[in-house]
Amino acid sequence: MNHITLRPALALLLFSLSTTATVVARELIVVDPAHLRDIDAAQPGDVVTIKNGSWKNAVIRVQRGGVPDKPVLVKAETPGGVVLSGSSALVVDAPYVIVEGLLFQNGSVAKGAVITFRSHHGLVRDTAIVDYNPADYRTPYNWVLFSGSTNRLERCFFKGKTNLHALVENGEADCRYNVVAGCYFKDIPLRAKVNGREIVKVLGAGHVNATTPDGAYFTLEGNLFEHADGEGVEVISLKSNFNHVVHNTIVASRGCLNIRRGSDNEIRGNVILGQGVSGAEGIRMSGERNLIAGNYVSGCDYGIAVSSGEYWEKPLTPGYQVNDREGASVNKARYPQNRHVIVVDNVVVGSSGPDLDLGVKEYKKHWPENQNILIPEECRIERNLFVRLSGGTSVIAMKPDTTPPLDRFSFQPNSYAGNLLYGGRNGMAAAASGFEETAIPPEWSEAGTLATFKPLTPGDVGPEWIRGTGR
Repeated sequence: MNHITLRPALALLLFSLSTTATVVARELIVVDPAHLRDIDAAQPGDVVTIKNGSWKNAVIRVQRGGVPDKPVLVKAETPGGVVLSGSSALVVDAPYVIVEGLLFQNGSVAKGAVITFRSHHGLVRDTAIVDYNPADYRTPYNWVLFSGSTNRLERCFFKGKTNLHALVENGEADCRYNVVAGCYFKDIPLRAKVNGREIVKVLGAGHVNATTPDGAYFTLEGNLFEHADGEGVEVISLKSNFNHVVHNTIVASRGCLNIRRGSDNEIRGNVILGQGVSGAEGIRMSGERNLIAGNYVSGCDYGIAVSSGEYWEKPLTPGYQVNDREGASVNKARYPQNRHVIVVDNVVVGSSGPDLDLGVKEYKKHWPENQNILIPEECRIERNLFVRLSGGTSVIAMKPDTTPPLDRFSFQPNSYAGNLLYGGRNGMAAAASGFEETAIPPEWSEAGTLATFKPLTPGDVGPEWIRGTGR
């Protein structure tokens, strides 16, 4: 029996002026896992329809792609109707491929990832991964791995990841311009003191060599993270240069939005609602020329932390242990120094700790094995609003230790302008101009301020077909 059905498309894709031939798109129907290899028959512009049903141990590997104006489309017969389990996985191994409408549920893979982009110009959309976990949480794999460039993950849903490795990871080498947009990350349980379970981790140029002019150029835009704890330290971890994290919403999730190491990153227009959850944090950073602009942080352990960096060129004490940084020759710092960072037009409300921490959080952490003694310098802090609902210290800055051997260091000043402290006080050792302390105006309201930032809701993200299913 032939399990591939070919049909003409409703319209012609091309009409050649030089010949009388017409090019007609086809539909290829795959009815069971035994015939998944029939996908290799796809030509540019073809549509591959996978019949609804339960598909166990099915590896969908798309190895024949399309061209820019005629991608190959691989789709479920109806969105969510193809339920993949067991060791099922998806590999986009060809360019200009679109995959949509799949549901991975109650399975696991042995290694690698559930969804892997291994080429360029791939798009996976309207797809879900739910509770796709191994019996032993120590079995490491990603749910989505970018191993190519210019790929896109769009309107997808992820729930319940429990094992090691980041849920979404951008690879270290030759992985640029990938995008995650409009996705919903929900109920990723906490496993405390287990590193490496970030929800999104962006590796790439700038991770090891901090001075490279290259970057990952990753975009994370318009996504919702709700009760997405993972490791409880970093919800989003950037370890590369030139990334854009814009207009995302993080709700009641333990951890922070962190530029762990990297420069020239943009963190703009994000909303972080800690809702008083212990371990929910704001925005933290390490690196140079990063832009933190127009974000809203509420109900977190701290608002914005501009961390101290590590001096690594030589030991300051006999106890210092140089970190190899995976073979880095240019910068071995565990935490690069913050320099020329811009923090502007942000709003921080109701923090249990400081609204703005300039170098205090990481200063001399694990001294003397680590040498985190480089405080932020030449940073611009402008037009931010910090609201202390119960009063207290709003802004703190590290006054560096100047006793030997640290007396050899001096730092350029940061600049401050137009910052407002509602209900809080400036706790900097030397009160800097550029911070105005005032009572909370009676006309100010958190609800009114938050409304202008338009936080995302579940109805704004993820596949439409999954809404109302109870997942």
